[in-house]
Amino acid sequence: MNDVEPQSDVTNLDSLMEGIRPRVQWRIPVKRIVVGLMVIFILWFVPWVPRLLIGSVTVKQWTKKKGLTYAVVGPGESSWVDKKQISKHIFNAVVVAEDGRFYQHIGLDFLEIEKSIEINRKKKRYARGASTITQQVVKMAFLSREKTLIRKAREAVGAMFLEAIMSKEGILEWYVNLVEFGDGIYGVKAASDKYFSTKPSLLTIEQAAHLALVVPSPNSWSAGLRKRELTPFGERRFAKIALNMRRHGYITQNQWSHALGTGNFGRPLSSYEAYLAEANKDQCLRGDLEACRRESAGAEDEDGDGLDDPEVADSNGEDSPRPSVPKLAPVQGSLQ
Repeated sequence: MNDVEPQSDVTNLDSLMEGIRPRVQWRIPVKRIVVGLMVIFILWFVPWVPRLLIGSVTVKQWTKKKGLTYAVVGPGESSWVDKKQISKHIFNAVVVAEDGRFYQHIGLDFLEIEKSIEINRKKKRYARGASTITQQVVKMAFLSREKTLIRKAREAVGAMFLEAIMSKEGILEWYVNLVEFGDGIYGVKAASDKYFSTKPSLLTIEQAAHLALVVPSPNSWSAGLRKRELTPFGERRFAKIALNMRRHGYITQNQWSHALGTGNFGRPLSSYEAYLAEANKDQCLRGDLEACRRESAGAEDEDGDGLDDPEVADSNGEDSPRPSVPKLAPVQGSLQ
């Protein structure tokens, strides 16, 4: 009888394991997931402002009758006006009315932010904002009107991004094509036609000041435009815009006095003589930059718009930046 050599346990295990695949240990790529989530967050958080360089954007607009609507705004659209076809006076007027340091800041005006924080702290409420024209463009083109810290942070980052890739003139071009001048009246083309039956290229100094003065609160402050008669508050705001245009060198002395003499839709402002007398004592107009700085920081103008009416601060809300007085660089180049 032949002895059969028994198989070893190792041999038996090898045969049993034949055809059985080893278990694969899955490792979760944590780093890749974290990086991917960060990229997604950044793409959402930062408004994609390069779109303003390459084409149109779909924006939200509000009207009393229709509520929320959507419109496509940009070069080539029916509502769009190229900067070469827009009067330089409207660009200058909105700068002095809405963002006096527009040519100095990088999208955020830290001096105005500091001033607003101090005023809001004193008043223990949100009485004054510091949004620049660049921030407003980002908000109108990409964001909502909701007053949240997240929206303001996205707006701030987007503004600095936009300043890095677009010229000041390009930003102003988008601004006047997007901004509201009254209920359902969006953009300088619609406003020029609605209020003055003219083209944006033909806007006068007085007409430009009228349009600029309503921007912070277009639905309520456009009453004077609709009735073609300035309210007392509208007169003061018109006079301040005209004075700042003179201070910054955008208009001559004769143009300024003519604006005061015809600013109430062909009639003189009711306080025409008082404004002239005040200007004659204005050291800022005489080239005294220190006087300009004192004027800008004056306690009587702590709400920042050049008016001492306490009602102004309440009606301006968060998105009404304030002019500063020191001389600005005028709009150059293609803005005719």
